[in-house]
Amino acid sequence: MSRSARQALLLIFSYSMLAVAWGWRLHANDKIPDAKVDASLEATRTGLAAKLAHAPKHLQMAAVMQLGLLPDAELRALQNWTKMMPEQRVRQLTVQHGPLPTPSPLNTALIFAEIQQPDAPLLEDSRMFVSASGDRMEEADKIAALEMLATQALETNEHSLAISIHERVCEFPSAIWQNVLSLTEAAHAARRPAAALRVVNEWLAAKPSRLDAKQQEEALDLQLSLLLEGSRYAEASRISLDALRALKPSAGLPPRMLERALLATRAAGESAELLPWIEFQLRTFADHQRSVSSLSTGTKVDPEYRRWVNEGACIADLNHQSSIACDLFFRLAAMGETRVLARLHTLATQMRRDKELSSVIASLQSRLGPIQLAQALADGGAPAAARAVLAPHLEASPNDRAAWHLLTEIDIMQRGEASAPVLWETLLKRFPDDVHALGELSKLQMASAQYPQALRTLQSIPESQRDENALRSIVSLAIQLDDIPAAHRAQQLIISSAAHPAVSDVMALTTTSQQHADTMAVEAAQSEALAKLPSGTDFHRSLTAKMETGEASQFSTAAKAR
Repeated sequence: MSRSARQALLLIFSYSMLAVAWGWRLHANDKIPDAKVDASLEATRTGLAAKLAHAPKHLQMAAVMQLGLLPDAELRALQNWTKMMPEQRVRQLTVQHGPLPTPSPLNTALIFAEIQQPDAPLLEDSRMFVSASGDRMEEADKIAALEMLATQALETNEHSLAISIHERVCEFPSAIWQNVLSLTEAAHAARRPAAALRVVNEWLAAKPSRLDAKQQEEALDLQLSLLLEGSRYAEASRISLDALRALKPSAGLPPRMLERALLATRAAGESAELLPWIEFQLRTFADHQRSVSSLSTGTKVDPEYRRWVNEGACIADLNHQSSIACDLFFRLAAMGETRVLARLHTLATQMRRDKELSSVIASLQSRLGPIQLAQALADGGAPAAARAVLAPHLEASPNDRAAWHLLTEIDIMQRGEASAPVLWETLLKRFPDDVHALGELSKLQMASAQYPQALRTLQSIPESQRDENALRSIVSLAIQLDDIPAAHRAQQLIISSAAHPAVSDVMALTTTSQQHADTMAVEAAQSEALAKLPSGTDFHRSLTAKMETGEASQFSTAAKAR
């Protein structure tokens, strides 16, 4: 329900309650009242009832009932109160002798209404009044009012004030974890993580604890996040490692605690300190009892085990603990993690574990195939190992074009870019119609300004297999080399392959047609181009006329084609 609709319903309800209250008072007095009712008092009552729409829902009904039953004397006091300045009104409701007995639902509801008015006191003043209201407000209502003021402060970019208000809220005995989270949001907005961290630390250290088990974990996560946000990496690492050391030897290792320690130690550059705990965690998995050969069979592995093996391997490798890293990389490779193969190849070769390496590579080759395995090694920066995998495969399958492609790319990686043209030409001797090799060779020839050779290479690609990039390259090279028939044919293919040819392409075809000696080829190309253009347009008619007279001119915009 919208706010305006809710306010309308509240007004209807307020008037109904006022009528009921007056009826009850008349019945209680058991006498006919004076017909001359003070109209100004009723106007005051009605105006205040409308204001109560700004109060929290749980206060509205009780406040309206109290307003309806309010004695005339107190109502007159309220009438005088409404004529005061906004700051004085809030002051009387909170810290001075006011028009109403306190605490009461009506007094509290009016406080909420006043601090939301357009002419409300300054946020700082309202904060002080509400904080100092003592027992005039229930603590829960006081917290709600302060949270409301903090929200207003954030909306007006008064971040420091918002943080100050939230800090005050978190000091109340009845404050809840959500209040701390609200403080954290304000601290994020103000880029002052230390303000939120202080309160989070206090809540974590409180005895007895103010947090349940779930909130405790959330608080620890938040503590780490705030420490990292404030660049207090060493402190985050110390707290996380101390928490691990405080565990009893017989206790399990909570994954969330280990996760926090991983983030903290990595940020602090102290990940080596965490390695023993990761090894302890790995021993809790059944998969860790399996041998490398068992893991290489391709059977299902716990994703969490795979994740922590990877973390342990990376940390060990980063901290030059090569033996541990090599062991864990072997396990990762056996589980099918091909991205570690290059690093494993380097470590295993250094540590003379060639037999184990050959066994793992053989098992992976049977599962993945030689091309995927070689690609993984090459991508990891181990071209020699990749070539060693491909060589026996090519001896057995000399016509495997994909394998020859990969071998050529690996050889370029080993020998350098200068050798690339010769290597692609070697591949083309084996597969003369290889489109990919022809495309790569033409790029190298254009880069080295060998334009005639590049044009011949591109023209070697069958017309049906030339993509748009190849065709446009042919047009550019042919025009540069004054080969009009080649440029005209390539431009014709660009248009014929497009569902809706660009105006610029049609005009380029018209221009090359002027210089082409083959009249029949020109007419066929122009007819095909015109057939693809929207008929009946000014552009179509003009272009037809130009072609008929043998003239061509550049049109100002493509809009005429519409």
